[in-house]
Amino acid sequence: MIPQIKNYLETNWNQFFEVKPSNLQVLLLSNPQGKKITHGKCTILIFKNNETNPTLVAKFLRDSKGRQEKIVGEYKILDKISGWGRAPQPFDLLRINNRYVSFEEFKPGISLKSRLQRMVNKLSLGALDDVIAQIRSDFRNTGILLNEFGSIEIPILEVDENSNYAHRALENYNALTSLLSLSDNNLKELNRIVEDYKEINQPTKMVHFDLTPSNILVDKDELQLIDFEFSTHSKSYFLDPFRFSFYYFYLLYELNLFRGLSCEASFYHFFVENEITQRIVHEFFEATIEGYRQESFFSYMSLFLLSNLQLQLDETDFINDDFVVQTNNLLTISLDVLQNNEVNLAVYESKVVEMTNEEVRIEYGKCQNVIANYEVAIQEKDQQLAQNLEYIEHCHKVVAEKDKELLKNTEYIEQCHATITEKDGQLEENNRYISLCHDSIKERDGHLAVLESNNIELQENISQKEQLLVDLKAQLVQHEQLIASLQEKLNQNPIVRAFQEFRKR
Repeated sequence: MIPQIKNYLETNWNQFFEVKPSNLQVLLLSNPQGKKITHGKCTILIFKNNETNPTLVAKFLRDSKGRQEKIVGEYKILDKISGWGRAPQPFDLLRINNRYVSFEEFKPGISLKSRLQRMVNKLSLGALDDVIAQIRSDFRNTGILLNEFGSIEIPILEVDENSNYAHRALENYNALTSLLSLSDNNLKELNRIVEDYKEINQPTKMVHFDLTPSNILVDKDELQLIDFEFSTHSKSYFLDPFRFSFYYFYLLYELNLFRGLSCEASFYHFFVENEITQRIVHEFFEATIEGYRQESFFSYMSLFLLSNLQLQLDETDFINDDFVVQTNNLLTISLDVLQNNEVNLAVYESKVVEMTNEEVRIEYGKCQNVIANYEVAIQEKDQQLAQNLEYIEHCHKVVAEKDKELLKNTEYIEQCHATITEKDGQLEENNRYISLCHDSIKERDGHLAVLESNNIELQENISQKEQLLVDLKAQLVQHEQLIASLQEKLNQNPIVRAFQEFRKR
């Protein structure tokens, strides 16, 4: 795929941008969840001219037999909301090797997930208030972003509810619940929630359907939204705020901010026990779900967890047992809270195994070995760091030298520009002089044309005079011959001879 995509870009770059780059580089990113998502998409980042940030993003499904309409749908949604400004601009959609490939703008920024991870990695006990403030800010700003997105009006003529996993979860309700081990009471309560939701006549809105902290970027304090492969109009718009809040909670759990609690206990603490996070979440839902009431929270959460299980089945060719167990446990907690049943979190905690003194000694030895190995590894990393620092210092010196050379080159270029400006002035003067010469030559050519005309007339006159002279010479010869003849006749006359004799005497 990559060679064909790169060849396509090199051939068609001018369709997207005015200036064609001297070279292109591509970086393939697989689906971040790896092989767990069988039908996930692959993303290619396209860099031009060795720049730090990509210019374009190409997306296609990992499996050529996957639902290609996801790539097509994402491109169409981006095309319809292209004027929104908080989503990537679409560029092109084509088919390569029996897979649809979508080209779109690369949106710079850091995801809410990555930003929170960096913040927690630097966390100290005194900075916990900063984390809470960041959580509150993320929920508030995401609510604003979500309301903007949901209010976008785009000309979709038909809404196919079958295209979203929420609707399929309701249609496959019996199959999904057969995977779970809910109690009869909880199963009855879940069935009531599903039936009540089916009867609600909700208006349709734009729904992202994959609103997680990974798909919200922060760039210059402004939120951007990416990954629209599931997006469509739907009445299930409650799924966006619930998916965001659930996966934000799950991120906090993965970052161990719940101090070793199980996922189930952390879930209960975040959404039920902790007044701060509970207030943040409910304010978020009140701002994004029309007619939201706190007592309906776990009804919505139960629908979300059921839909999330359907999404897992849609995107994989297998059932992840751990995911099903976790969904079952979280559904149980949600339904128990909803029915005011006692929630026994102890059953979800890890069992502590008692060890003998000998086993403790052995485990302690293993830990000591691990610590020793870590110490050696840290020393090696410190050495590598020192070497890297030396290399960085060397790079700084090289950069400083290059800066000096660049300054010299800049000064030389300025001198060249000044010389070129001077030469341009001289060239302009030469052009003016040449123009004057051309005008003078044109004038001389006019005079020469007149002289040539006069010369032709003169030549004609000379020819006539020469011919006249020839004629006169011929007449003179005739006259001379006549005179000679007359002289001879005269000499033969007796009277003339007598007169001549007389003169001699």
